[in-house]
This record gives sequence, C-alpha cells and structure tokens, in this order.
Amino acid sequence: MNIKDGIFSHLKQYDRNSPPTSTLSYSSSPVHPAFVKLGLQMAREMIVGSNGRCAALICAVKIFIQQYKCPKSKEIRQHLNIALKPCFNYLSQCRLFSVSMENFIKFIKHTISKISPDISLEEARKELLSECDRYFEESIYLAAQAITTTTVNRINDGDTILIYGRSQLILRILLTAKEEGRKFRVMVVDSRPDLRGVNACERLTEAGIPCSYVYINSTTYVMKGQISKVLLSADALLANGYVLGPVGTAMIALIAHKYNKPVIVCCETYKFSERVQTDSILFNELADSKDMLRTKTGTPSPLADRDHSVSMVNLVYDATPPTLVSIVITEIAELPCSSAPVILRRDTKRC
Repeated sequence: MNIKDGIFSHLKQYDRNSPPTSTLSYSSSPVHPAFVKLGLQMAREMIVGSNGRCAALICAVKIFIQQYKCPKSKEIRQHLNIALKPCFNYLSQCRLFSVSMENFIKFIKHTISKISPDISLEEARKELLSECDRYFEESIYLAAQAITTTTVNRINDGDTILIYGRSQLILRILLTAKEEGRKFRVMVVDSRPDLRGVNACERLTEAGIPCSYVYINSTTYVMKGQISKVLLSADALLANGYVLGPVGTAMIALIAHKYNKPVIVCCETYKFSERVQTDSILFNELADSKDMLRTKTGTPSPLADRDHSVSMVNLVYDATPPTLVSIVITEIAELPCSSAPVILRRDTKRC
C-alpha cells in the first residue's frame, strides 16, 4: 500500500531528486535570495538540528530587514509582515518548520507589530535587528550555556553515559565535562539512515573521551549493566509533556525506563510548544525514503529488491511519553515534563 493512501497520507513526502524550486508557487511578492538559499540548504539537509535551523532563519530575517525598503504610502509594521509572508511560505514548502523556527516566527511577527508608527525606517530597522540579536543570545547561546553548566554537575566520575545520534548541545555538555576533569565513558547509539552518531563519536574521541559505538538494535544489551544515565536532546517539549525528538528517541527512553536508568532531556525553553500530541503520526516529517537504501559500504541494500507493493517510511521525529523521562534540564531550572504549561504561560505573559 502506498503511504499516500495510508495513515501517513497527510504528511508531505520529500524527494531529494525533485528540487524544492520546481514545485514552488511564488506569490506576486518576490522571495528574498537569503530565504531561497536557506530553503535549499534545509531541503538538502545542509543545515540540520533545531538550533542550527533557527539560527539560520534568524540570519536570513536579519539580512531581509537590513535590505528592506518600505513604500512611503505604507506603514512599516503592516508592510513588513506582508513582505515577509511569501518568504516564510517558501521555507515551509522546502521543509516543515521545526518548533524552534515556529516560535521565532511568532516572536518576530509580534515584535514587528509593536513598532511605533512614529519612528523612521532606520530606527525601526535598528530596533528589529537588536531584537533578533537578543533572541539568539538569550534563547540559544546563553540558554545552551546555562543548560551545560547544570548538566555537567550531574556527571560523576566513573559514569557511563548513553547518548543517541548527534546533538550539538549534548556534545557541548560532554566536552565541557571533560575540560573540567570529569572521568567518564560515553556509549553512542546510532541508527540508519543518517548515522549522525559517527560524527559525534569522532568528536568525543578526538577530545580524549573513551567511547563505544553501537546500533540502536543493541540498546537493550548495553543498557542492562553498563549505562549509569541517558542524556538526550529534544526538538520540542509539547504542552502535554511529550518530548519530540529524532526518531528512535522514544525507544531509547523506553529501554532505559525498563532498566531503571535515569533519562535526562536537555531542552531550551524556546522549544516549548503549545501543541498537544500523543503519537508520532499526527505531526511528523517524511524524509526521502530512498535514503534507507543507502549503505555505508556502497553495497546494494537488501531493501532494493523488495516487493514494490511495500512502501518505505522514513520518519524524522517520534514522541516520547513524559512517564519515560526523569527530568528536563532547561536554562531556567530542572523541571518535570508536566511543568511545560507553566513555562508556556510565563512566555505568553512576557509577550
């Protein structure tokens, strides 16, 4: 059965052989070159990770604002939002927005709507660029710094820490712990088709951290006695406490819960979402299914000769229930998953 006729029919199937620009519908307003470049980079997975994608979006918006010109008959706060709309539409057609990108778009739209009609274009431009810089510094850079400091204090000498795939935040935490003289080992669990854990393992071993590398199907075996704690990153923390992470995260958390291993999730508060989700089907992304036919050695995959009535599904995210997570470390505090609505209410009041 084709996935378009099944339970994933509402999800867009991405095909790397069909460039995003070939199917895009452009409105009368032109899409800025900075957004065209960013859209293609995201579609080809040259920019990955929720932090990396959001940081790149902030840069594109800053370039747009720097070059923006408002017609004399228009009000800046109204015309600027209208001018940005086709740019955001273009990006969403290249690849679905991550929660981090959605939250920044809400922030910049809200910031634009508060611009005084009495100030000049140069003053408005300066104010908006300053707000973009502040958002990046507070929500991404300083937040990662605070999370790193808190998490490092939870790493003890003799620990064996399990991580999944490659997360820039998790790598920063482990490298900082090594710099502070902590003695620990890392178990890198990886999965096809991306195999991003290979890069994580290389980075850690270069820093002198003892590492082991296994595929996700070996997680149960290594979790039994070797692992002291599990360190995971998140693409989003939903309002009902579910953690949205790279596909496979829920499986890691479930096995850790089975063997009573603490599962620590590191997540910046700007990734908190008002969305409610209890499965990995309602909201997800379908990556290029042909990626599953790739092998590291270049030999043909056994799936290449499959019956074509069988469709391959390459999901990007999965949802981890809050009952499987021991603690969520944010830049504000160490919280249970159930505290997500408290943070969301705080951020709503600040707006």
